[in-house]
Order: sequence, then structure tokens, then C-alpha cells
Amino acid sequence: MLLVAAVVAAVTLLAGAVPPMLYATAGDAVRDAVRRSGADLQVHARMERDDGQAGTRVRAPRLAEDVDDFRNRAADELGPGLRAALHPPVATVTSPTLKITDGSVLRTFQLAYLARDGGPGVTWIAGGPPEPTGSETAEVPYGAPPWPVRVGLSEADAAALRVGPGDGIPLADDQGNVKKVEVSGVFRPQDSADPAWRLVPALLRPVAGADGSGSTRLAGLLSRESLPDARLAFGQDELRRTAHFTPDPSRLTWDSVASVAARVVELKASSGSSGARDGSLRWETRLDGVLRDVRARVSAAFAQAAVLLVAVLAVAVLVLLLAAELLVRRRAPALAAARQRGMSLPVIGGELALESVVVAVLAGAAGLGLAGVVTDGVSWEWVVPVVVAAVAAGPGFGTLAASRATRDRRVPANRSARRWLRHTVRLRRAALEAGVLVAAAGAFAALFQRGIVSVEGASAASASGALVGGDLVLPGSASGALAGGDVVLPASVSGALVGGDLVLPASAPALGALVGALVVVRLLPAATRFVLGRLLRSRRPLAVFGAARAAASVRVLPLAVLMTSLALGSFALTLAATLGQGAAEGPLASGLLRLAWVSAVALSALGLLGLVLGAAAGAPERWQTLSRLRTLGLRPREARWVAAGELLPMAAVPAVAGPLLGVLLARVTSGSLGLGTLVGGGPGVVLPWWWLALVAVTFLAAVAVVVPVESALRRRRRLSEVLRAGE
Repeated sequence: MLLVAAVVAAVTLLAGAVPPMLYATAGDAVRDAVRRSGADLQVHARMERDDGQAGTRVRAPRLAEDVDDFRNRAADELGPGLRAALHPPVATVTSPTLKITDGSVLRTFQLAYLARDGGPGVTWIAGGPPEPTGSETAEVPYGAPPWPVRVGLSEADAAALRVGPGDGIPLADDQGNVKKVEVSGVFRPQDSADPAWRLVPALLRPVAGADGSGSTRLAGLLSRESLPDARLAFGQDELRRTAHFTPDPSRLTWDSVASVAARVVELKASSGSSGARDGSLRWETRLDGVLRDVRARVSAAFAQAAVLLVAVLAVAVLVLLLAAELLVRRRAPALAAARQRGMSLPVIGGELALESVVVAVLAGAAGLGLAGVVTDGVSWEWVVPVVVAAVAAGPGFGTLAASRATRDRRVPANRSARRWLRHTVRLRRAALEAGVLVAAAGAFAALFQRGIVSVEGASAASASGALVGGDLVLPGSASGALAGGDVVLPASVSGALVGGDLVLPASAPALGALVGALVVVRLLPAATRFVLGRLLRSRRPLAVFGAARAAASVRVLPLAVLMTSLALGSFALTLAATLGQGAAEGPLASGLLRLAWVSAVALSALGLLGLVLGAAAGAPERWQTLSRLRTLGLRPREARWVAAGELLPMAAVPAVAGPLLGVLLARVTSGSLGLGTLVGGGPGVVLPWWWLALVAVTFLAAVAVVVPVESALRRRRRLSEVLRAGE
């Protein structure tokens, strides 16, 4: 019972802590990807024409207010969800790049205006801010001399140009048209790290290579007063008006990724044409692509995490079944006696259930409590299978054992009737195995046809929604097609346990390992009988005794535990090796790598526990036979060799076949699980042969430990006791 409690607590800790940790890691991955990408959301719009009467252009004194209105109109278009994930916008008005015609090295110049609520602030260390160069309602005929414009220069730009307040900057456009630009003053930024400056970095210092190799770009700052003059100094459509929205990584979470990406796609889909002259908004950004890529990586990580959790849960349930079977074997005399004294089966089952509920609930609560200590929250849904198995296995096996102990069914004397009973037992076993095979086939079909995650970033039956309560993304509706994106549907965490579309693909490796275990269970008895037949012709009695015991003691559940744990543990080791060599540094890759190693260790430990439990279940019969052989002259050392011969096939066959099956499962499922999304199409599946060999050797060495321990525990038993009737 303590062993069951320990297994439940350990697996509950893992299953309860992993989903919240992955959820937090997913948010970190989103924020890190957006922070590194620098993918701003930009919106452009043409300025309204400033045509006057009789072929003139009219100065627009409220042009800065129009830019503010444009910035606010763009912010209103975002919608509340997307606007909450972005910093306040910064509007820029930039001129075409001009050539500095002072005969020096290749240098260019640009006029720029920055508009934002409350900045960016500057301190004028010489001169002052640019002032207007004409009246507010001045009209300029087309073809007139260049209209003068005043700009401010940073200290670095002014030093590079060797100019100061009142000096002119010799400039011309690509067609050779001269531009008349005058320096009004020299400024120093109050905060050079202000994000607004990065939109036009040449405003603070000369930027090398901005206009090609060997070139250097400088820029002059326009004020609200001088912006209308810059409009007259250039053609109608030469000034570029843009509003920049910078994502705020601290406000992005994994839950908001799908809705933010969908809204960005909608904005781009409804964007105006670049040739439109009505001032309609044109949206440009790489943010949707960045979010789509990170969502694909997160979904791939969640898919593989779901597979690892299902693997641990599957082996843990098998170990709990094996522990319950051993417990019932030891209680069989007491259960039979209680039944013979008149205790009903419901009462027996109720007493056993009460005991199991207390143990399972206390152990599960302890595991969830520890999970809450190491994480911000716990996920109880993944704990349910283990707790249910711990609660139901003992009462189920115990009630069945009590029923069989007192049933009055007699063996029929008719040979055909006995044959029918044997066939019935075989048909029941075949039906169970066929059910496992059908489930495995369905799981692999679902995995291969749809996958848990697609490399394009759209997720059909995404395990991420199931694992962390995020969004389930399904491609292919009319609106999604119109926007070029995905349709976002909510999915609850409980979908992981009741939604076949979610659980079935993630269960494919575990079911595949279980099918492999059933194949070994079917083949091992025939193999041991074949070996026994060969050894009967030899002169090695110890080998004959060991083979005979091995052929007579093949049991389904211990072999299933060993084979499944070794196969899935090797699968986890292969996944860890592939991630370790192919994945780049990041929250996602390192977190999944740690989970793969933890899963591999947990699966190996559960497998060793299954070996010990399987050996303990057969120990009474094994050592009773060996004790009787000792009365015929078998020495203690020889008895240990016979015991090792009995246990060796149960460990050796899974130790060889399990890792091979695990590697095969990793190779077959790597593409559908999106492993290439995390490793960037790196080296493919990496085989950790040294680790696999170490696991196999560990299981073989465990036999060499179990046998002496069993021998030591039974050393005090007298041979005379073995010969008594009923022993």
C-alpha cells in the first residue's frame, strides 16, 4: 500500500506540475519571440491633396493635427484585444532620401517628424526648434523655387555636417532638384533609449549602410510648426505618413496569441490598396508570421509533452495494476476465508475500496500539493487516470479473487465441454488484445492523417488546448480563408480526457508500445518452450530447471509493464537526444528537453519497479520449488542460478526488444509530432545508443540484485517446513 501511495504521489506531482509549467513557458516563448523579432505593426495612408486655386498649393497649418487624427484613427481600427497588446502608437512623416551635395563622401539626408503623446523629448543646446518659414495660408504655384524648410539636428549629425543654427544644408533629390533646408538648432535627446527614436535612428547619429554599402544617412527633425513647410517642399505624394505600433511583450500571453494573430490577419486582409488615393489605411507587419511560427513551435512542444505525459501515465497505471495484483495474491487466503464465513462480495469490495480511496486520495493530494509548491497552479485533469487506477484496481482484483475462491462451478467431465471452456478463455483474451490493436491503429491513423501539430502553424486537434486550456485552432472556414488565417475555437482542459480527437493521437506511441508488449507476451512462451526442449537434451540440469521455471511462469502483466516502460523510456531518450543536438536555445526547447529526461527517468524507474513486483509475485512458488529441489541435493548457490534463469527471460527480452521498439516509434512519429518544428529541420532523429545500452544493462543487472535479496529473505526457512503437507 505504501508503494502504491508513493507511485500515485510521484506521478501526480509530475502530471499536475507539467501543464502549468508548460503554460508559463509558452507565454515566455511568445514574449521572447516578439521581443527578438522587432515586428512592428505599421499603417500607411496618403495625405490629402493641398491643391489651391489656379494651379497652386496651399500651406496646411493644421497638418500636425491631421497626423494626430490619423494616428488615433489607426488605433481605433485595432480593436480592444489587439490594442491592449501594443504600446501607444508613434506617427512618423518622412521625406524621400536626399543627397548631400557638398562634394564629400556618399552621404544622404532625410527629413522626419515624430508624433507621440508626451515625447520624445529633446533639449536644445544651440538655437531652437524649427519655426515656420511662411504665413499659415501661403500659396505656392507649381514650378515655384524650392520652399524653405527648417530642421533641428542632433549633436552627432551637426558635428558630422559641420553646421550650426542658421546654416543651410546642400541637398538635392534623385532628379537633381535642389532642396532648401536650414538648421534651426542643435538638440540633445532627453532619453536616447526612447523607443520612438529607433523608428528614425539617423535623427540621433549618422547611420552607416542605410542606403547601400559605403553610404551614411543623416536626418533632420521637423517640428509641428515646420511640418507644413516640409509638405510644400516636396511633391504631393512624396512625404510618407506612417503610424507605428510596437508590441508590448509583457502584455502577451499564450491565451491571447490566437486572437491577436487573427485580428492582425483581418487588418491585413481589409487593408486598402497601395494605389488608393482616398487616404484609406494600409496595414503592414510581420507580427502575424512571428506569432504563427511561435504558435507552431509551442503546439509542437505541447504535442510532444502530451505524448510523454500519456506514456508516463500508461506505465504508471500498469504498475498500479501489477501492485494491486500482488496485494491480492498475498491476501487471497484472507479473502477466501472471509467469503467462506458468509461475507458478501459487495461488502468485501466496499472494504477494499475504502482502503484504496484513502490511500489514493491522500497520495494524490500530497502530489498535487507538491505540484502547487513548485508551480503557480496545478492541473488535476491529468491526475485522474492514476487516481482512478489506484482506487479501482485493488477492489476489483480482490472482489474477483474472493468470488473465484468460493464459486461452485465444477470442471466438466466431458472433454468437449472442457475444450469449450478453454476456447472461451482464449477468445476473451483475443478480444482484449484485438481491442488494444484497434485502438493503436486508430491512434496512428489519426496521428498520421491529421497530426497533433502541423509545420505551417495551424493545428488540427491541437494538444496545446488540451494540455493547458488554451485555444483549439482549426483551419479551413470561409472567414479563415478570407483572412488567410485560422479559425479560433475555445477548448477546455477537460477536452484532453474526453475528446477523442485530442487524446487519440497523443496516445499513439503508448498504444504502439503496448501492442509490442502483447506481441512479446504471445511469442515468449513458445520461445521458452523451444529453449527448454533443446536443453532437455543437454547435460546441464541447472539450465533445464531454470528454463522449466521460466516456461511455467510467463505472466502477462509483468511482461507488459517491462516492455512498455522500456519502449516508452527509449522513446523519451531518443526525443531528448534529438532535442539536445538539434534545438536552439529557448524556453520551449530547454523545457521540453528537461521533461523528456524526467520522463525517461520516471519510465525507467517504473519499469524497474515492475520488475521487482513481477519477481515478488512469483517468488513464493519459485522458492517453494527450489526449496524442494534443495531436499534432493540442490545447493543454495545452484538454487540462485535456477532462480536467475527463471527471471532472466522476463528481463532480457524486453531489455533487447523495448529499446528497439522505442527507437522505431520515435522515427515513425517524429514528423507527425512536429519534432522538426522545434529542431529547425536539424539532424533528424538522433539515436542515443549509449543511453539505450545503459538502460538495457540496468534491467539485466536488476535480476542479479533481485535473486540474492530473495534468497536472503528466505534463508531462515527450514527445509522441513517445505515438506509438510499444504506447504
